Amino acid sequence: MTYSGPPLREQRLVFGEVADVYDRRRPSYPAEILDAVLDFAGLEDKSPVPVAEVGAGTGKASVLFAARGLPLICLEPSAAMAAVARRNLEPFPDAEVQETSFEDWRPAANSFGLVYAAQSWHWVSAEARYPQTERALKPQGTLAVFWNVMVRSGSEGLQRDLVSAYGDLVSASWGSDQEERVEVNNWVVGEMEASGQFEPGSPTIVHAPWQRSYDTDSWLELLSTQSDHRMLDDETRGALFKRVRSAVDANGGHVQVDYVTVCYLARTLARSQ
Repeated sequence: MTYSGPPLREQRLVFGEVADVYDRRRPSYPAEILDAVLDFAGLEDKSPVPVAEVGAGTGKASVLFAARGLPLICLEPSAAMAAVARRNLEPFPDAEVQETSFEDWRPAANSFGLVYAAQSWHWVSAEARYPQTERALKPQGTLAVFWNVMVRSGSEGLQRDLVSAYGDLVSASWGSDQEERVEVNNWVVGEMEASGQFEPGSPTIVHAPWQRSYDTDSWLELLSTQSDHRMLDDETRGALFKRVRSAVDANGGHVQVDYVTVCYLARTLARSQ
């Protein structure tokens, strides 16, 4: 039977539906993470060593690396997100956005000193993550993957109200403890170890805590950029957001978020090219 319903949506590409909102509301990354990545990779500002970004989105991390004068290739499969990234990277002539996925990219072999993924590594197919990394990186090149993780979103009262508002609609883990949230991407550790591509002891893990406050409207805009919320149908998402608005407004009209940016750093083994 031939499918004749609405176009099927791929979850990793739904961010493009709200590219401008994503660019406005998604946070950037702490300077100490950028410093840790470049220090680990042995790269200085204006280093000529090429850098590749996996899943650039609208360029939140891209502009940080580009501002250091690094030659940068940014891979982004969503046309809408890539368009915003190009706009944000206009001041940086050494930064190029390529509208492609990491899986489909065909880099010159062993030519990059750093491959990094900000908020995107989990969207790359497990089969492609490390073969593509090995293909792209020079011997003793660096893979850096990092995420902004919400470890606390608002007061205890707001937490309770959000649990009630969501029910079992999406995978938001309002009830999990902070340690579980910080470690949510520790699956990377096992993958890196199992790949056999990296120096013993990999990965090095760096944590950078920080905070941000959102009013009700900006919080709802932020939620509207999250893929699990985007995958809800319009009616369900609208009803959910009404309940979330009520919960936030009833708890002071703002959400104080404690973030931790967690970065996993690994250096490939020395090998002949």
